[in-house]
Amino acid sequence: MLRAIFFDMDGTITRPHIDWPTLRQRVGVPEGMPIMEYIETLSSPERQQAEGIVEEVEFQAAEAAALNPGATELIHDLRVHPLKLALITNNHRRAMYHIVEKFHLEFDLLLSREDAQLKPAPDLLQLALDRFQLTPEQTCFVGDGRYDRMASAAAGIPYIHLANDGQPADGAPTLFALEELWLHIGFEKPA
Repeated sequence: MLRAIFFDMDGTITRPHIDWPTLRQRVGVPEGMPIMEYIETLSSPERQQAEGIVEEVEFQAAEAAALNPGATELIHDLRVHPLKLALITNNHRRAMYHIVEKFHLEFDLLLSREDAQLKPAPDLLQLALDRFQLTPEQTCFVGDGRYDRMASAAAGIPYIHLANDGQPADGAPTLFALEELWLHIGFEKPA
């Protein structure tokens, strides 16, 4: 029985917005290396400067963000059911709170990269399980990217993919719009 739904933020609740190649170039991230992993290798002054650039870009993206179609209605309608809802993002906390406040979204739990190791590590998802006192089988994770899928698999949580690019995910249920989530969760959309 599903008791909680975890959502990624960027690209899932909000439309994809950050220009990742430009950000990678500004920070000087080598090809094929994750941004935050690269920043961890830098000396203290360089790390602070790089983190500042990333946070600035993320917050600007949060300020300019638009919701994915149907996000507000989905979150509102899910509140009718006895489900816990969590927003789990690799973004920083200030940008996450800005999105939640800007769009008046109601989640039971908000987790950002300040709370645990970033996805694709399962730590943020496992923290949500611990906070809700649930097993992986009692939840699902809705995301839009490879890191979401990897984190979900590592945590043992069923994954549902939102295909912003129109390409279905191999081996995972795929949504082409958020409202399609109702077809996968065993609950009826309120009338």
